[in-house]
Amino acid sequence: MRLFDKTFSFYLLIIGLPLLFLPKINLFSFGERESAGIRLDDILLLLFCLVIFWAYFNLKNKMNTIERSILYITLFSLFSYTVNRLFVLGQWIDVNANIFYCVRLAEYFIFFYLGAMSIQFLRTSTLISLFFLWNASLMLLQRAEIIGQFGVDGYMSSTAGRVVGIASFPSEAGMLLNLVFCYLIYYESKDNKFYKLLPSELYAFFKQTYVYWLFLFCCILVIITGSRIAILALIVPFLYRIQADIRCGSAGTRLYGIGFLVIGAALTVIMIQNTDSITVRSAGLLSFKNLQLVEIIWDNIDLSHDPIGQETVKFEAYDMSWWMRAHKWIYAFKIYYLHPECWLQGVGPGFAMAALDGGWLRILTEYGLIGLGLFWSLFSQIARQSIQLRWMIIAFGINMIFFDVYLAYKPMSILFFVSGCVWAQARQETREILSRLRYTEM
Repeated sequence: MRLFDKTFSFYLLIIGLPLLFLPKINLFSFGERESAGIRLDDILLLLFCLVIFWAYFNLKNKMNTIERSILYITLFSLFSYTVNRLFVLGQWIDVNANIFYCVRLAEYFIFFYLGAMSIQFLRTSTLISLFFLWNASLMLLQRAEIIGQFGVDGYMSSTAGRVVGIASFPSEAGMLLNLVFCYLIYYESKDNKFYKLLPSELYAFFKQTYVYWLFLFCCILVIITGSRIAILALIVPFLYRIQADIRCGSAGTRLYGIGFLVIGAALTVIMIQNTDSITVRSAGLLSFKNLQLVEIIWDNIDLSHDPIGQETVKFEAYDMSWWMRAHKWIYAFKIYYLHPECWLQGVGPGFAMAALDGGWLRILTEYGLIGLGLFWSLFSQIARQSIQLRWMIIAFGINMIFFDVYLAYKPMSILFFVSGCVWAQARQETREILSRLRYTEM
């Protein structure tokens, strides 16, 4: 894909790449119950979208499989929204879809093109490393209460015990760290110019153990966000990576791996036990009452209004996040379940509140079985591009159990950006191979 010449691509990147590093701040918000709003990012990304659409129209470029998936999801979202409006007018259902949710994924997809253009000027690994260091620095400064955080409502001096970095809320910050960690531990080149400045013994040591140090650092950062599912999504790819190193590596690699496993497990447990944002919130996590809660809510929930702040069951000895999620999940799923006419296309995008805190459930209830298949196809195509993206999608899928990741601006921007970089790099390598073959034939 070659939409623009190198100079114009450079100017687009000068404007677009800083959006990855800037926090999300709404210029205009849509009501108290919506985290969405009009941002500076929205204005710039809309302009990028118009420019790229114009280039495609003029050059008559063919869409790749990922682009087609985004198009199908966007068109199907508009279809599901339209059906919702007809059902509401016919008084078959009484919950309203939100048209802004129909185009959100397409808006984030602009970062795919920024990634594709960026490989002409910089290494993807360099930018991801800079993004990681920038975000980590902000998180540590927030933890030390030297700076506050930016949310959708602007700057807040207090972090309320859970840091967010450049993200808008803790779960999004944890997901960002998961994605960056998965990319860096599966980055093919382990050579680092900084390491080469070290004595040869230290260089060899850090080359063999950088994955373990990176995990410990990321684990600390994820823990101070208080995002429990992000901790799991960090551990899974790490364990898979080190078991491969232990199985195929040298005796020294095995020794380092086993040693760091023991030390890392101990430090992780200690950190979690001494982090109030996790221990206090998890006090009732393993209570049997949490399971009983589901049946009680299902039988008693009032579907005439969303349950946020109006929960049917009073809070007792339940895990707080489970108590809140159970109300929201049952509200959304029960509406979907009671309307078989919506099983294929869903109730409608955005009907399940600003945050359902369950991405897979949200896709099913809002887009139905057809929409779930379309999203699964998109994520599968991205995962097949490279080993880094495969593990980024696995971490993405784990977080989707308790977090609406596909609607989160920063994680989707990073995911699409890396996907665009990998796709363009593969295209460039293919062209070079074909060029050499033609030269050889001549």
